[in-house]
Amino acid sequence: MLSEKEVDMMRQNAKVHKQVFEEIEKMVKPWVTAKQVDQRAGKICEDAWVLAGFRWVYGFPNNLCLSINDVVVHGLPSDDIVFQEWDVATFDFGVKDKKLGINTDAAFTMIVWNEPHDPEAVRLLKVTKKALYKWIEQARAGNKVGDIWNAIQTYVEKHWFHIVKDLTGHGIGKKLHEEPYIYNYGIPGTWRKLKKWMTLAIEPIVGQSSWQITDKWGWEIYIKDGSLGCQFEHTILITDGEAEIII
Repeated sequence: MLSEKEVDMMRQNAKVHKQVFEEIEKMVKPWVTAKQVDQRAGKICEDAWVLAGFRWVYGFPNNLCLSINDVVVHGLPSDDIVFQEWDVATFDFGVKDKKLGINTDAAFTMIVWNEPHDPEAVRLLKVTKKALYKWIEQARAGNKVGDIWNAIQTYVEKHWFHIVKDLTGHGIGKKLHEEPYIYNYGIPGTWRKLKKWMTLAIEPIVGQSSWQITDKWGWEIYIKDGSLGCQFEHTILITDGEAEIII
């Protein structure tokens, strides 16, 4: 668990996070390349004197993960990826400060440009985002994690979507990925209780018509049947009451 000073550093990181996400929402449109977005995120970090938290972690070569349509996580931004109308694009990004080495992690999914033509894509985004906030509503000290996991799984499956079970959230702080793993499915009454001062990256990852995934040739992980993937994520602080959404 982190000290109060370290948690406050997370809050400072969040200011950069917000700036990056606001810039992404403004610049992403048809014919912009994924590489341009990645470079802009890196420049914002450089100007703020922080590090892009994913870069070179496990060898990852970019500033952010940019996953489009059936790529559900870990997409690599490149000049070869050009945004098209109605692409479903997920932006997953981390910040690490240079002084204490504290990490934050967050993600959102958007439909590129204009009015979306696919109501199922819109519904997928709404359900996944709602699942994230259902998780956070129950994330307080003393609550059993298995109860929350089961509630999220039930909610997503009630809407005929699928929890991607092989991909999880995680603890976060001095490292980008720390224990515990944070699942989005489970059995009520199981696993540990949440404790005050835990810092967690909560991230429902949902497939449109399948939970099965495949990594075809590298970093990118795909929904196996080619349908859409979606992810929303916040870094949160567990308290005795409502969890604090740091970013």
